[in-house]
Amino acid sequence: MTTETRSLSRPAEFRSEGDAVTMRGYAYRFNELSHDLGGFRERVIPGAGADALRGNDVLATFNHDMNNVLGRASSGTLRTGEDGEGGWYEIDLPNTTVGRDLAELLRRGDVRGSSFTFRVNDGGQRVHDELDEETGLPVREITSMDVLELGPVLTPAYPTTDAGLMRSIARTLGIDKGSTSREVLPPVNHPARDLFRALYKGGVQ
Repeated sequence: MTTETRSLSRPAEFRSEGDAVTMRGYAYRFNELSHDLGGFRERVIPGAGADALRGNDVLATFNHDMNNVLGRASSGTLRTGEDGEGGWYEIDLPNTTVGRDLAELLRRGDVRGSSFTFRVNDGGQRVHDELDEETGLPVREITSMDVLELGPVLTPAYPTTDAGLMRSIARTLGIDKGSTSREVLPPVNHPARDLFRALYKGGVQ
């Protein structure tokens, strides 16, 4: 099953009490369309990651670096969940070099986003019936996902995705990834659902 990464360009909040610093951010927000992910756009449906955020031993890292661990659900230093806006997280930053550095970067406003790593569960994706009005691209909707890791990132190049997934989608849509053009659209007589049938049947490979 393919692991994917998405980044959200929304500043995280933080608060400090003495030497303790806690930060809070949103790993994803509901019903917001991504940019072009290589021939399609994407949005997360409310409830998609609720079970994972409630039950998984999710890790929090800085810049997706496992050497920069910030918190963990099982230790109580990371708390996660979904509210009416999206998937949130709260980290008690560690008294380590990376934790102290991150606290200072947050105070200065140098860290400007959050990101999360996930896998789509079986049957946890669908294609919206209509093409996106703005771009004419199909819209993938994530309805159920397994969230594995999340946290603040320095440069949230939203959105990012696994290169293998990008190639798979490109082949399915017949888009030449060697081209820098974003104007390549699916044939107007080819419904979005048919375009993605091969990709989503049985899950993303």
